Amino acid sequence: MLLEVWKKSNALQKAFIVFALSVLFRVTFASLIGLADDEAYHWSWTKNLSLSYYDHPAMIAWLESLTTSLLGDTNWGVRLPSFLCYLATGFVLWRLASDMFGIWAANFAVFLMLWTPLWGFGGYVASPETPFMLCWVSAAYVFWQSVREDGRGWPLKRSWIYLGILMGLGLNSKFIIALLAPGFGLYLLLTPAHRKDLLKKWPWIGFAIAALLCVPIFIWNHNHDWPGFRYQFHERHTTTTFDISRWFQFLTAQILFYSPVPFVIMLYTFGYSFYKRREPRWRWLFCLTLPSILIFYFQPLWAEYKPHWSGPAFLLLATGAGALWENSPVRKKITQGTLAFLIPLNIILYLPFVYPWMPKVYRTINPNSTWQPKWDLSNEFHGWIELGDYINRRQREIHAESGRKPFIASHRYETTAQAYYGTKQRVFMLSTTKSQYTVTQSAREIEDLKGSTALFVTTDKYPTNPVDWAYFDNCKFEEFKTFRDDEVSRIFTIGICRNFQGIK
Repeated sequence: MLLEVWKKSNALQKAFIVFALSVLFRVTFASLIGLADDEAYHWSWTKNLSLSYYDHPAMIAWLESLTTSLLGDTNWGVRLPSFLCYLATGFVLWRLASDMFGIWAANFAVFLMLWTPLWGFGGYVASPETPFMLCWVSAAYVFWQSVREDGRGWPLKRSWIYLGILMGLGLNSKFIIALLAPGFGLYLLLTPAHRKDLLKKWPWIGFAIAALLCVPIFIWNHNHDWPGFRYQFHERHTTTTFDISRWFQFLTAQILFYSPVPFVIMLYTFGYSFYKRREPRWRWLFCLTLPSILIFYFQPLWAEYKPHWSGPAFLLLATGAGALWENSPVRKKITQGTLAFLIPLNIILYLPFVYPWMPKVYRTINPNSTWQPKWDLSNEFHGWIELGDYINRRQREIHAESGRKPFIASHRYETTAQAYYGTKQRVFMLSTTKSQYTVTQSAREIEDLKGSTALFVTTDKYPTNPVDWAYFDNCKFEEFKTFRDDEVSRIFTIGICRNFQGIK
């Protein structure tokens, strides 16, 4: 029955069926799994709303503060803003691709967004990336409407006011959206019909609107001695050693994140867009993706990198890749190659969330070795609520015994955030490593904790000894395990550390 409906559907109907089924799957999946580390981290920002934050601007915290106030500190209270932004990004991307390259190109691009590891699985996580990606794709769409040459282009005033708003909102989500601006300028410079637009007032009014919307970021950084700017524009880009092996690690990550066949097609699309740059749509694609490719494909040679930094540019390249795929004489082979990788990969990726089969397979293959729960990615989404209940109980018991309430602590932002979410109370990060916690923890707060007992939380993924991070008289350790079916999923260690005397 379903197969007959599929065969009788046109391209638009097929796209709707795939999109609807994918959304249904995503709703079910996101309802059943716990929060990832970064989700808990960004949720914790909502408990101390600010104009900006150390790691990123404040958009994700502002949005989540609204939904958690309505739905509580639940999975959907945290995830709803990102989920809605993800859906909206898919819709705008489809509109953009269908407008520029046709319906099947749009179907191809949105399919990659839904099911490749980077955009597909990454799209579940409540993070700054989702509102940022919505602003990125929307700004690209508006810019295309402003420069199209078929007589249906938007007026300059309307376009640049919208672009100013979108760029400003995007900058309050993630700074990478700034890379669209040189792409806009490059396109205008390379297009005689629009070159004089740069001499008109509206692009500069748009720039002024974006700058005005960024005032909260500047105020927060000024008040905290510019930690966010130093981190984003200097500290994470200043490795001084040239390392070709790191670049090949980056390339491997790119291939896996986008999946091999689509990655090759999208990379080819970038070269093809330069070759076809005399055509407005291909010139548009080349100009808007060039800044990201130039920066993020050379970055790994000199400094540490994140594989997803090039993701926004590649999402635009996916629209052109869809056009090349549709008109390719080997279209069927490209489709088969893409599905041959993505179908088993997604089965392997999602199946551990249904049942913990990986340790059983490992023990069958390696009967003399010990399985480590941290090897299973799906375990990272479980156990923190149970741990929170345990820590809260132990805190009450120690408070009753000693007469003084112990504080909760950890040494990494991930563990601090998850312990915060699990216990629903303030957790201190006892470390000199910079994060939102260490930047905003005041010296007075740390001073007031001296003499207290700490419940210091560590995990099997990030094991450590509390005395390596702070001064205590002594620590006594308790192990707490959580289970999924008959398998251990997480192993936590809680150090009961007496007489805190300061951070090392």
